[in-house]
Amino acid sequence: MRSIRWRLMLTYCAVTLLSTTALSAVLLRAVERSYVDERLQVLKAHATLIKSNLSAAAGLGSPDVEFACLCRRLSQCLRTRVVLTALDGRRIVDTAQEATGLVSAQQPCAPARFQCRACHSTAHGPSRLHITVPVEVGDEAYLLTVSSPSTGLEQIMARIHAATAMALLVALGLVGLISLSLSSGITAPLVRMSRMARRMAEGDLDQQVGVAGNDEVADLAASFNDMAERIRQAMNALAEEKGKLETVLAQMADGIIVTDTRGRIGVVNPACERLLGIPGGSMLGQQVYGPTFNPDLQRAVTRALAGETVEEEVRLHHPQPMVLGVHASPFRDAEGLTQGAIVLVQDRTEMRRAVELQREFIANASHELRTPVASLQATVDTLIDGAKDDPGARDRFLETLSRETARLSSLLTNLLDLSRLEATGPVKKSLVDLAGAWQDVLALASPLLAVRELDIQADIPEGLAVPADYTQLIQVLANLLDNAIKYTPDGGEIRVSAFQDGEHVCIRVSDTGVGIPEADQARLFERFYRVDKARSRAQGGTGLGLAIAREAVEAHGGTITVESAPGKGSAFLVTLPATLSDEPAPA
Repeated sequence: MRSIRWRLMLTYCAVTLLSTTALSAVLLRAVERSYVDERLQVLKAHATLIKSNLSAAAGLGSPDVEFACLCRRLSQCLRTRVVLTALDGRRIVDTAQEATGLVSAQQPCAPARFQCRACHSTAHGPSRLHITVPVEVGDEAYLLTVSSPSTGLEQIMARIHAATAMALLVALGLVGLISLSLSSGITAPLVRMSRMARRMAEGDLDQQVGVAGNDEVADLAASFNDMAERIRQAMNALAEEKGKLETVLAQMADGIIVTDTRGRIGVVNPACERLLGIPGGSMLGQQVYGPTFNPDLQRAVTRALAGETVEEEVRLHHPQPMVLGVHASPFRDAEGLTQGAIVLVQDRTEMRRAVELQREFIANASHELRTPVASLQATVDTLIDGAKDDPGARDRFLETLSRETARLSSLLTNLLDLSRLEATGPVKKSLVDLAGAWQDVLALASPLLAVRELDIQADIPEGLAVPADYTQLIQVLANLLDNAIKYTPDGGEIRVSAFQDGEHVCIRVSDTGVGIPEADQARLFERFYRVDKARSRAQGGTGLGLAIAREAVEAHGGTITVESAPGKGSAFLVTLPATLSDEPAPA
């Protein structure tokens, strides 16, 4: 902006200098012309006077001598130089010692053509003014030249030049100051707008240019302020939308990666970093083709940048085994040119695990159903083939039929219970007295306890109640007790305790049985999962008891965990909310 201010000032000064110089030249020329005209009029009067005296002096004597004397006297009186020249070029008289700046008289002219001529000459010395007129005396003709120095004009012109130069300097100074002030007034708003633009570029949008008046600069400032306000509103809207987008990306369970055409990551959300096991913030700006990223993911991005839409699954083994669904597609600009790739990463580990569990459940259910059905079929076939006629064999086979039928009935009942728990809506809770519920569970287990030698201890405070569905709570306790009875040898101990822990009621069922290896504990609550399959089937287990217990506890909004070690027994801890609520339990 400084250059504009100085250029404006220099422009004003140049215009002032040119206009003042032109005006001074015109004025000086006019003054000079006026002075010269005035002096020439005086010389013309002198020439007329001398001419008349020459005419009067004719016939008084020798013309040349008389004319010379007369011209010298008049020259002294008039303080002018007088030169009288004959037509043949002969100089009659020259009142000066030498001719300086005179009009040549070497070429005589006819008297009829003589005219008055005035000249301003600077040749051969100082500037002089002279006038030449024809003179006719009798039959003779002469040229009379009268001249005087123009030193007065030169002095006047010198004073005028000095005054003009001084006036010009003063004018230039005043114009410089005024133009500097004016240019500063013009450029100051521009400087403020420039500073405002720089601050806006740095992110400070709360700026206003205050300019008074209604000229073009004020209009420009108003337009600039309006533009700044619009930019501020647009930036605020953009920041709001960016905030919404960041919130959405941060809250998404699925991972998002956006890359440019070179595979450099420009956008990534926390879910993606978590799924890929990469520290937070370290992915941004990285190349997706680096060693940190899975090769299958890199190939998906490459295909997306080539214009393909990719849908595939990627298996990760670090930091933990996972199955990720990857959907990669290109994103294009308005002209259809690929600008990068968008990658959606989904955690399909649980879905794949659910599919595997469903497949395993179907296989296990088929196997569990096929075993008793095959046993029933074989027993019936044996009876039909004649074993029914042998009383001892018949009784033995009928006992087998009864046992397998009971096993099949138990399996179907457990399957129905499990299906009912999964399909039911919110649990209808009521306060259930735990001491009374435990007595009901003992009554149900009495046939099994009658044939075992086990020490069962209960530590349940009187009056301790828990909001629950009575039937489902009884089923949970019965399944835990049944599991403890089956895997605790005779002479072992089973302890049941209940207590309130803040907003939760805890029920603990422990035994001194065979225990559970740590590797099997993670899958203990899966359907049909057995630690010791042969022993479980021999004792009539279906592999669904603990799965049913977990479904029922989670339907109440609680949790069930296990602590166990081989040879040291097992302890199951059920934690249920202590407050009564009819809201559905979280899935």
